[in-house]
Amino acid sequence: MDKKLDFRGVNEIEFHKRFKGDEDCYQYVAKIKWKDGNFLCKKCGHKKMCKGKKPFSRRCMKCKYDESPTAGTMFDKVKFPLLIAFHLIFKISSRKKGMSTLELSREFGLRQVTCWKFKQKIQQAMSSAGNYKLAGEVHVDECLIGGGKKKENEVVVMERKN
Repeated sequence: MDKKLDFRGVNEIEFHKRFKGDEDCYQYVAKIKWKDGNFLCKKCGHKKMCKGKKPFSRRCMKCKYDESPTAGTMFDKVKFPLLIAFHLIFKISSRKKGMSTLELSREFGLRQVTCWKFKQKIQQAMSSAGNYKLAGEVHVDECLIGGGKKKENEVVVMERKN
């Protein structure tokens, strides 16, 4: 993958340097969506395109359909700035236990329901990564394997060792 498109292991400072505004986010999505100029019109299936009316959009040369880089992605029809969407994704994916939608709502000035709906989209996109098996050396934090069988009315209390 192109080094400019790969963001594995990026810290918050590097993330802020890379995505300063909506334009950076649209450019990133467009590069991924139409990598190597792979365009296919959703209306007529034609492969030839040119620049669209809006920045980063593509226009079909046959039917003149303008397609946004966010169309058909998790960012499709999002009513808040794309930069905020990118930051929401970064916050949720970079924290070990994620973030509650209430925390996200407070931090980004969005309604809690809006954060909840977008978080669902993020989780759905992240769950598709489960289709790929881990390979190579895998590091695991805080893992419990096995253990005794729990009796019917028994409550198991586990202590965490620091």
